[in-house]
Amino acid sequence: MLGHKKMIIWGNIEKIESMVYKNILTSIPKNYYNLRDQIERATTSIGANFVEGYYSGSIKEYLRFLGYSRRSLAELNNWSRRVYYIKCISRELFDEFEDLTIKTLYLFNRLIYSLKLKIKP
Repeated sequence: MLGHKKMIIWGNIEKIESMVYKNILTSIPKNYYNLRDQIERATTSIGANFVEGYYSGSIKEYLRFLGYSRRSLAELNNWSRRVYYIKCISRELFDEFEDLTIKTLYLFNRLIYSLKLKIKP
């Protein structure tokens, strides 16, 4: 098993991806191409940057990629709000997704904080 897959944060990233592909993107009309594209790009970026940073070989590089991943998650959270406002998803789905993204942002913040402590002189 790859090391990153043992982390709770990775499990949340996988849940987020699943919700995006199974519930959110399928609810957005095809003519909202730009919105769909932005959501897919942000979603892909979260996991890709997390994994790339995890296996980068240095804490400083890991932190850099965690920053990219966290920003993409925050962006995705914002896009989900927009999808809800244009009435493509239900309030229940929006609340569930927002709760998961907020909890995952918290995990990102804690991980980043703990790694920064390791590199302080």
